[in-house]
Amino acid sequence: MDPDALQEEVDEWVREGIIDESQAEAILARYEDESAGRSRVVVALSLVGAALVFAGVVLFLATNWEDLPRAARMAVLVAGPALAYVSGIVAYDRSVPRIGQALCVLGAVLVGPSLFLFDDLLILGIGSEWLLFGWTVAILPTAHALGSRVAAGIGLAVVLALVLTLSSPDDPAPAVGLLGVALFALGHTREGAVQWTYRVGGVAFALGTLVVMTTLEGQFELYAFGPPAVVGGTAVGALLGVGWLFAAGNRDAGGWAGFAVVALAVVTALATAAPDTVPGLVAFLGVHAAAVAGLATTGYLGYRRRSRAYIDLAVIGALLQSLSFVEATVVDALSGSVALVVAGLLLLAAGVALERGRRSLLSRI
Repeated sequence: MDPDALQEEVDEWVREGIIDESQAEAILARYEDESAGRSRVVVALSLVGAALVFAGVVLFLATNWEDLPRAARMAVLVAGPALAYVSGIVAYDRSVPRIGQALCVLGAVLVGPSLFLFDDLLILGIGSEWLLFGWTVAILPTAHALGSRVAAGIGLAVVLALVLTLSSPDDPAPAVGLLGVALFALGHTREGAVQWTYRVGGVAFALGTLVVMTTLEGQFELYAFGPPAVVGGTAVGALLGVGWLFAAGNRDAGGWAGFAVVALAVVTALATAAPDTVPGLVAFLGVHAAAVAGLATTGYLGYRRRSRAYIDLAVIGALLQSLSFVEATVVDALSGSVALVVAGLLLLAAGVALERGRRSLLSRI
């Protein structure tokens, strides 16, 4: 059976509510035969080949860039992405779609460095945020056109860099977390590889923000609330996403998104108010409580949606949150060697408990 045709059918079944995501994964795994194995080998070799081409081009340019005339440098910056895209399209036309996909992804990746080098070469003085925006405009449409999780993941990384740049020099955490909620909602507009990346990436952004905020213990006075325009824009996107999820009848996803917005608002308010308005200890405990609640909600969502990815993200986040809590309490309170032993034992116990909980959830789904 053609894997691409099967993927399209399974996506349609999920979209119509005939099966859920875990059943879709099981069906795809059931029909993985030798041809699918060969396809994965082709994909792996194509990606490795594209990465080697990219590394070779970068190494050549880094070694000889200053020796090239300006016209030659401009030609290289234009030809690199263009040739990769054209080669990918030709590969698609000649019935080697995996290689074509890898080359098109390479072209989208090359757009970013080309934009930055163009700005440096011509001394245009364009802000980094505009260059990152241009890169986003190139790579995300490519990801959607190809249905590529790799391209979508790189695109989300570029969007993250854009939000970090726009938030500088203030703290970008609230904007990143709210962006994650908006991406999570956007990933539910339809089924597909790219939308799956949006959902998982959005959850990772939101949980990452909650965990990062737990590291502020004793440093709340250094926290600087992000630019109102950036935080406000991401907040509007997150709230619209929550509303749309509930309007679409997706109560599980809408509930998680709404709770994530509340948790992000709580940790941001506590970090902003401490230590002047809110005592540092209260803020510390409140931030950790909100993070734990967010992680638990994500694990529950993974159970309800039968999603291994959500459960794994919740477990990883819980381990990092436990490490942050132990470092801020046990390590600070005890002497060096004793602190290391106690902290290690606590983390081992937490790791065992989390892994047992993870296995229990996975066995139920």
